[in-house]
Amino acid sequence: MEPVSHVWINDVLGIPTSRLREDRLLHEAEATGGDPRRICDLFGLSVGAALRYTGTVDQAGLVEYNLRNAGPRPRRSSGM
Repeated sequence: MEPVSHVWINDVLGIPTSRLREDRLLHEAEATGGDPRRICDLFGLSVGAALRYTGTVDQAGLVEYNLRNAGPRPRRSSGM
């Protein structure tokens, strides 16, 4: 077996590998609550670069987007 190349990923997924990496960075920034140290450790970024990604976590547009796309809220049971 050969390692997967960026060409294969681009062809199969239909997006550039750089965009896939950026998506994973932004997701991890959100999942960790904006922890730049975690981003540095996982992706090998400098502190400055990690801060640019974690700086997106508290942006109002992202919060609204996540709320709109979170799906239906769980229903409360009224059995009490």
